[in-house]
Amino acid sequence: MQSDDRPCGILVVDDNDDIREMVKTTLEAAGYAVSVAADGVSGLAFFQQNRLAVALLLTDVAMPQMNGLELADRVLDLDNQLPILFMSGADVAADRGYGCVAKPFQGSELIARVGVALQRLAA
Repeated sequence: MQSDDRPCGILVVDDNDDIREMVKTTLEAAGYAVSVAADGVSGLAFFQQNRLAVALLLTDVAMPQMNGLELADRVLDLDNQLPILFMSGADVAADRGYGCVAKPFQGSELIARVGVALQRLAA
C-alpha cells in the first residue's frame, strides 16, 4: 500500500470470470482498490481513461483479442514507469515487468507479489 495509506489502484485483466473475481476479492480484502477488465482491449481502454488511478497492471498472459504481453507493451508506451505483474499457467513472462505469478496461486502469494511490485515503485 502507498505510504499515505490511500488504496492503490490495481487494474486486473483476465478473460476468466472466476479468476478475475477471485483476484479482485483477494486484493480488495488486502486494502487495495481494484478495477477489472475481461480482455486486453478493454483493459487498455480502461487504462487510457483512468491512467492516473492505476498504480499497477496485473494481467493474464493468454487472452483473446489482445494478449497480456501486447497489453503490457501498449500500456508501457503510455507510461513506461507503471509496474506490470503477469499471471499465467506457463512461465512465458517471467523475464518481463515484475515477473509472473504462476497459476494456480494462493491469495497470500498474490498479495505478497503485488506488495513487492508496489514497494519497488515507491522506492
